[in-house]
Amino acid sequence: MKILHTADWHLGKRLYKHDLRDDHVRFLDWLAETVESREIDVLLISGDVFDTTNPNDGSMQLYYQFLTRMLPLERKIIITGGNHDSPSKLNAPRELLRHLNMHVVGCTTGDCTDEIIRLSTGAGDLLVAAVPYLRDSDLRQSISGQTYEERIEAVRMGIRNHYERIIDHCQTQYRNVPVLAMGHLYVNGATVSPESEREIHAVGGQAAFSSEHFPPGFDYVALGHIHVPQIIGAVETVRYCGSPLPLSFGERNNRHQVLELTVENGKITTVESVPVPRFRSLRQVAGPLETVQELLEKLEETDDLTTLVEILVEEEQESLVVRQQFEKLQRDYTNAPFQIAKTRLTFRNKLKGLDALYVADTNLQDLSYLDVFGRRLDASQVEGEERTKLVEAYKELYRLVTEQALHPVQLHENPTNTLS
Repeated sequence: MKILHTADWHLGKRLYKHDLRDDHVRFLDWLAETVESREIDVLLISGDVFDTTNPNDGSMQLYYQFLTRMLPLERKIIITGGNHDSPSKLNAPRELLRHLNMHVVGCTTGDCTDEIIRLSTGAGDLLVAAVPYLRDSDLRQSISGQTYEERIEAVRMGIRNHYERIIDHCQTQYRNVPVLAMGHLYVNGATVSPESEREIHAVGGQAAFSSEHFPPGFDYVALGHIHVPQIIGAVETVRYCGSPLPLSFGERNNRHQVLELTVENGKITTVESVPVPRFRSLRQVAGPLETVQELLEKLEETDDLTTLVEILVEEEQESLVVRQQFEKLQRDYTNAPFQIAKTRLTFRNKLKGLDALYVADTNLQDLSYLDVFGRRLDASQVEGEERTKLVEAYKELYRLVTEQALHPVQLHENPTNTLS
């Protein structure tokens, strides 16, 4: 039996003002051909099918076109929801897709057995624990007086208990059948991309979860949420496959892949990396203005319209002349053979004996919500324990607001979902 582990498609993703739809079209074409040519029996998508909880019509069209293309191949497909996905949108066609050998678990129902999918193929049987992204509200009840550390511990134990209930059921009801688990979460120690995953440690309190917290019994754990492909912990069977496309300039040098698993005689015998072709080049041009100009001249000779360029100019002293030259540089490359995705001008000055960074023309999209709050605390000179408490309270507020956007009725009707 052959299984293909994918995750973090992020259909609908925009890289600044540039739509990555063409990249996703080419990836999905390649994926469909790969499933057929490599004779894959089961395709896994471990969360973040879409980039937003309200995907546009174009993103939905790509999704359903791909599933339709899979129908004649008669492959098994299992899709779980990620933190970027809307559980209700993923689950809406669930019953219809189930009759087409496509299983969708957009969110947990509280009954772990709902996430256990038994697949039978010509090569044998397989159990898949299709665990979606587990939100804080899925794992614990807010208790008045709990400290931040106690809440983190409750979430960590909630995740572990969730997987323990699944493996206990599998080992009781289905003996001698290989069990593969899916998950969409941050596991402690994972290497993250510097840009697209700046907020991962703050989302859901899951930074406290470690690979050893997965209970024994799973033959493989197919993870999503982290865009850098990697093995987690001491064993090679807990893995992030990574995102199939570079979704930020920080991911431009990642090894983009999907993972092919081979199951023989009830055991996973091989895990093979299948590289995803590069459909677009991302280049970062950084340094003083003069250096950047030289690098752009070389790019103009070698790159084409499929290339997106991030221009980061940094000068030591603030200067009106530099500002004017920077604006001229942007105008000069308006019709270049590559596309400029982002520009930023930075001045580094001395302030009270310490290096301080002053950024001109900063875009709000360059900052995470914690960056913005951190600047506000800097302006008010809040430090030490008071700063730590305010940051943790702000994370909790952010979590509640984002979860309310996904489940407005549920949170409105549940008075326990308030700050402790």
